[in-house]
Amino acid sequence: MADDRTVQLLCCELSFQRVGGYGHPFRGNWRPTLIFRDSPLCLNFESGVPHQPCERCALFEFIPEDKRKTLMPCHHIPLNNEGDTVASLYHGSTQEKLDETVQSWLESTIDKVQREENNHARS
Repeated sequence: MADDRTVQLLCCELSFQRVGGYGHPFRGNWRPTLIFRDSPLCLNFESGVPHQPCERCALFEFIPEDKRKTLMPCHHIPLNNEGDTVASLYHGSTQEKLDETVQSWLESTIDKVQREENNHARS
């Protein structure tokens, strides 16, 4: 179950996205930025630190079990009822659609986790 720290991190990710965090070249112009992977939310965001396992990431609980061992597991989080993921949207959509879908997922996930926390606190 997600906790208050997860909500804080998701809120930071949402803020990062809203200010165009993914619209800027990442560490040079040689590749585009990658949703979640090139975010301060990612444990491996800082290039100077040793690689951290994805299992420690706040997003890990949202990744389907069968996708947790992939190269970028966070790109396989189901973002909507249609089953879109960052990976599928990178392969068959526009950047605008990807950004909108991720933002909607962040907003709805934050809302859901906060509701769960409130219900848990009342019981």
